[in-house]
Amino acid sequence: MDNQKIIYRSTYPHDAHMVKTYLQSEGIHSVIIDELTAQVNNFYSNAIGGVKLLVNENDYSAGINVLQKGGYISDGNEQENIPVETVYLTASTNKKACPFCHSENIGRKKELNIVAVIVYVILSILFPIFKRNYKCFDCNKEWKYVKK
Repeated sequence: MDNQKIIYRSTYPHDAHMVKTYLQSEGIHSVIIDELTAQVNNFYSNAIGGVKLLVNENDYSAGINVLQKGGYISDGNEQENIPVETVYLTASTNKKACPFCHSENIGRKKELNIVAVIVYVILSILFPIFKRNYKCFDCNKEWKYVKK
């Protein structure tokens, strides 16, 4: 265990087992540690650094490439903060398609509205505290609708 490096961390043991199986399918041997601690008391998982997946140092760079290819870890080149565009609603606006690429592969994204949270805490009034944005999974743009 002296020449092994942590390649993946997870809060839940089943996530680590999925990654381990994926690595084994690519011919990379790996070992899971701290699995039982997370299973016995799942609140300890973050305190101990999660369930860890170890690989040999010789297989580390190949393992990173495999996990990036499989989508288990990101390569760091992705945009972290995608700007939210403003789209004005008209009578002909199709809310079921992306206004930029016209794809129907979109989803709603709820973000916490901090102003609403502060007002909620001060006045103890119940009302929605999330603002809705939309995201297109094809062109990776985010937008919100505003009435004109």
